[in-house]
This record gives sequence, structure tokens and C-alpha cells, in this order.
Amino acid sequence: MTSSTLGELCWFDGRLEKIANVRIDPSDRGFTLGDGLFETLLWTGQEIRFFEDHMARMGHGASQLGLSIPFDIASIEQGLLSLAAKSGLKRGALRLTLTRGTGPRGLKIPENSQPNLLATLAAVPAEFPPVEVCIVDVWRAGGAPSARFKTLSYVDNIVALSIAQAQGADDGLMRGPDESIACATSSNVMIKVEGTWRTPPIEDGALPGIIRGRLIRAGLVAEGRVSLVDLTRCEAACLTNAITGVRPIRTLNGLALDTDPARFESLRAAVSSG
Repeated sequence: MTSSTLGELCWFDGRLEKIANVRIDPSDRGFTLGDGLFETLLWTGQEIRFFEDHMARMGHGASQLGLSIPFDIASIEQGLLSLAAKSGLKRGALRLTLTRGTGPRGLKIPENSQPNLLATLAAVPAEFPPVEVCIVDVWRAGGAPSARFKTLSYVDNIVALSIAQAQGADDGLMRGPDESIACATSSNVMIKVEGTWRTPPIEDGALPGIIRGRLIRAGLVAEGRVSLVDLTRCEAACLTNAITGVRPIRTLNGLALDTDPARFESLRAAVSSG
């Protein structure tokens, strides 16, 4: 949903490099199979927002998928901060990509693969306007690794976004089981029904988002199934991710929603205070 040009530098396997000089081996499984994980973190100009949360999610995904992270958390943080400082950007999206490394042809995991870790940075605006969202016929399987972890396998999300944009929307809501909704293509979705904010559960295909988790732990959002019927009777709705924060939905499948900032004040306050 947000795009901008990458800077000239990246942090690659422990050192700052010019992106033009970085070489990814053609047999790297991240390139050939999408075998890896990524995190997108917000650089505020002063800090990397929710760095520990992002690394915890990547660490959990890596342990579940049998991936090794080649640097400790302190070294990764210092690398990202160095990249941000060199960029001169006051606000940006840090993309941290972990791949399993090179391997022979086939799906079998190599015994002695050497993982790669790459970080890039791109400028992002401080504010994002409300969005128009529609439902798309792309399903997420809640039990699939591609739904439970932030993997490099994003083809379903790419297709879903393309379908939504072809229908004149900014983003698409991907489907879960039994006429439910899972999430948007790069964000979690939250709706307010009868005065309560609700977001789809992980088992329905929702990615365990950083902002989503913080709002649930703060007691501001409840986890529960969001049906197609719920979407027709919600008072307000928003998308959340680490870069856009809490982003109101202006229209949902053609239905106009309330985007009064007061509706989202408590959610935004919880995110900004973290």
C-alpha cells in the first residue's frame, strides 16, 4: 500500500554497502523459493519503533521454520541504526530480510546453508489518508506457515492487492474460513461493532501484526471472528501496520464509514505511546 524508492545504501551481512554493489547468489533460496522471513520497521528519525517486538516475531518464525539468524539482536539494531543515520531520513521504512541462503535445486532444506540478512531503507510520509477497501476472492489458510509467519511468500497478497486496485479500491480484504475476513494485503483489519473494536483471530488467517498485538494487549481491541455480515453493520473500521499505524477506512465494499479522528484516538494514543 505504500511504496517509495530505496536509498543508495543497505546493511548486508553485517556491513554497510551500496545497493548497486550487492550480489545475491542465483541459488539463494529466498530468491528461488521465497524461503525466508522479513520485517518492516518504522524509523522515526530518533528510534526504530517497536524493534524488540519485530525481532521477537522474526525470532519465533525463524525457530519454527528452522532458519538461523546470523547476528545477535544488538548487532542487528546497531546495523539498522547505522543505515538510518547514513540515510539522513527523518522517517522511513526499514525492511529487514532473512533468507536461508544458497542450496541445490529442490525443496529439501540444505544441511549447511549460510543465511543472508539484508536491510534497506525507504522514505515514508508521516501521515496516511483514509483508504477505500473492498473484499477480494483470495483466501488465507490460517494453519499455513505463509499465514502464521511473515514469510517471503507474498504472491497471494500481491494478487489480492491487484484485484482490489482493478476494482478502484486502495486495498483488499482477504477471506478467511466460513464467510469470514482474515486481513488486508499488508495490514490487519479492525472493525468497531456495538462500541467494541474487534480484529480477526490468527486461526482465521490473520497475520500476528505488531500494532495488532499491542492493541490487543492494551485491552482496546478484542480478537474474534469478523464475518461478512459484520462488515455491513460496523460503525468504523481501520487498517493497522507498523508503518501506517492506525489508518481509517473511508469506504468498505462501497459502504461509507465514519472517519472522525475521535473514533480512533484511543487506538492511536496506544500506538504512539509505545
